[in-house]
Amino acid sequence: MSVNVVEVSAAPLPEVRADRVWFRWCAQHPVAAVLITGFVATQMATTVGFFLPAIGLPELAWPLSNGVIAAPNTPEGTAASYFAGQFMHYLDGLAFTVVYAFLLHPRLPFRDNDAGNFLKAQVFSTVLALISVGLLVPLIYEPGKGFGLFSFGHGWQFPLAVWIWHLVFGAHLAALYNPGRVGRQLLADRP
Repeated sequence: MSVNVVEVSAAPLPEVRADRVWFRWCAQHPVAAVLITGFVATQMATTVGFFLPAIGLPELAWPLSNGVIAAPNTPEGTAASYFAGQFMHYLDGLAFTVVYAFLLHPRLPFRDNDAGNFLKAQVFSTVLALISVGLLVPLIYEPGKGFGLFSFGHGWQFPLAVWIWHLVFGAHLAALYNPGRVGRQLLADRP
């Protein structure tokens, strides 16, 4: 039995790179891009927060913690408390991303290249982590529970977990919000 082989030739497909498509879209929709970036960065960091026990650190269930604040008359851990906390958590992530993108990013002193953009996001996220462990956890989320200065009252693991959570947030912020890349992509697209 013989098999006939037919050769087919076609023009090669153009290269499609998701990063280029994303940054072109960001140039056309800057506000929507910032909001999507905030949502994705918050989601990725929140997911990591739930899995931190896998590396010996405490779980960071921020939606549950926010639920205690957002719905104080609802028992902790109920669906209503969780979803109120989740809403508040994402609203925080979006608000901080908007502040970062439109107020802080242009003023931070690093160069407008990929490394500088990453450093800007990591500095911002480290400041957020310091605010979280220095003020929010000991004074608002867990007052009177012995967290102390920068939340070291229960050991080094909790502050480290909070910092890792915020570094993940910052990494995704840097990957998706990069005005230098948007500008370079627009220059590259010029005929």
